[in-house]
Amino acid sequence: MKLGKKKKRVSLLINSRTKHNHKNNKQSDKTITPGTIIGQQKKLEEFFLQGRQEYLNLFKTCPVALVYTNIDGIILYVNHYFEELTGFSEDEIKGNTLIYCLKPEEHSFFEDHNQTSFETIIRTKNNSRIEVMVKRTWNQIDNRIAGMIFSFQDISFLKKERKLKQTLYRISQLVHSELSLPEIYPLVHEQLKKVIVAANFYIALWDTDQKQLSFPYYTDEAAGDDEIFIQRYSSAQSIFHYILDIGKPVLMDFQHYRKMLSYGYIQPWDVMTNTHLWLAVPLKVEQKVIGVLALQSYDNARLYSEKDIDLLEFVAQQISTVIYRKEKEEILKSMNQKMTHVNTPDNVLMKENLIKNGDIEQRKKEYLS
Repeated sequence: MKLGKKKKRVSLLINSRTKHNHKNNKQSDKTITPGTIIGQQKKLEEFFLQGRQEYLNLFKTCPVALVYTNIDGIILYVNHYFEELTGFSEDEIKGNTLIYCLKPEEHSFFEDHNQTSFETIIRTKNNSRIEVMVKRTWNQIDNRIAGMIFSFQDISFLKKERKLKQTLYRISQLVHSELSLPEIYPLVHEQLKKVIVAANFYIALWDTDQKQLSFPYYTDEAAGDDEIFIQRYSSAQSIFHYILDIGKPVLMDFQHYRKMLSYGYIQPWDVMTNTHLWLAVPLKVEQKVIGVLALQSYDNARLYSEKDIDLLEFVAQQISTVIYRKEKEEILKSMNQKMTHVNTPDNVLMKENLIKNGDIEQRKKEYLS
């Protein structure tokens, strides 16, 4: 009886395992059916397309001008910020190379795959020039380079600021050099032309004793070498006299000019039209106006703006400083020459006091009286 029960248990166990294995085999057969494989492929495709769309959305909305090219440099996609920067739409630029569309000044930068960042100048759709910083990254998939991403940053403002600082530093160096005033004026003018249009540039000085305005340095497209043309500015109540009176910067276009005429603040000194523009600032020494520094445009009434006043005031301050310093040097030089012949103890003491006190104008009058 016991043996029969054991055989029956063994038989039931074998049947159970057989049924379980048969069930697993059916499930295994089910996972490798063609329909199951196709379903898995569709899920993978959907997952891939979703990821690709998310990537494109990030690419399109990135707040940096971006271009995506294949490994041969052919443009595949551009984002909205690139379209704003260059004026090209994606449809217009797609299928071309960056060199063909943007016409960069340095082609080699885009062809040299060893460089990951560089500065160059590109041209927009309307042929404007933009200074840009370009950065390149590689898009790799499974250790394979699939394409390149170029980012463009407009650095025109940064480059202008950099050039401005360099120019102001060089002007400061010039005014502290040992050059004479006639040598300094044209050199300062050359530096100023690097950061602002200064074809018509004037330095006017007021002679308090003679009650007269003179122009130790000027360049004027219309006047050329005709001094009679410049004398109009000296004799009439021109913008230069107006600046001497008010001691403040003035940006004068045609409308402002007519208003000043109607108020009687100035007198007609030349033919002025709606294309003319003046920008003038006072030259000051210890709050005393000694002259005027001015720029003029004959054909562009929008060439200068209020933001250019700070630049011209800095240059005016530097010129005023060098004028004052050179005058003191000339006075001391003249006094030294006169005192050389009479080198008495009193004269030596007087000269030392002049240098020490620095009040040259007052001491000069006392000495010469």
